[in-house]
Amino acid sequence: MSRHSDTAGPRAVLRRTGSALISARARAIMSIGIVLGLGAVGTLAAWSDTATATSGTFTTGRLDIKVGDPAVDNNPTAFSTTLANPAIFPGDTVAAGLLVSNATGSVANTYTVSVVASNAALGNRLNSSVHTGLPSGSACSGAAISTVTGLETSKPFPALNRPLAVNGSDQLCISVTMTAGAQPTPALSGTITYTITATST
Repeated sequence: MSRHSDTAGPRAVLRRTGSALISARARAIMSIGIVLGLGAVGTLAAWSDTATATSGTFTTGRLDIKVGDPAVDNNPTAFSTTLANPAIFPGDTVAAGLLVSNATGSVANTYTVSVVASNAALGNRLNSSVHTGLPSGSACSGAAISTVTGLETSKPFPALNRPLAVNGSDQLCISVTMTAGAQPTPALSGTITYTITATST
């Protein structure tokens, strides 16, 4: 009588159950190994890099308008001594040159001019004009640019908006004329201030 393997007995059942458990355990161990392996690969692949880009140098522009020759910031001596009259009468005119320059600035600009007399009663009797060029005697010989009538309060010269390039200059002639009126008593005295205001363009 030949011997046949027992495929349905208790031993066979135990053998198949043991094989299944061992197989499941082996699969679990392999799965953990795969997960750990992927984790290790991910850590090794975390590369990083940086790069920088630096601009060129930035320097602020300089807006620096000057008046007079040689150019100064305020009150050029030649202007203050020439534009004066110790005994002005109605109809009298006095003129002086005023050089406006951008020799020390680093940006182009446009400038305006305003005027006011320190004594309002005197300013009310005075008119002032701005011309191109230099004075000829007691008057300006160049083309008229603008006129202000009455200097009792600060007033801008209308339509005077002059461009001034870097290293550029603009030669002006300033005139003052006294209008007609009764002789004031006591005598009036005062100065006239011209304010040049530059704006970068």
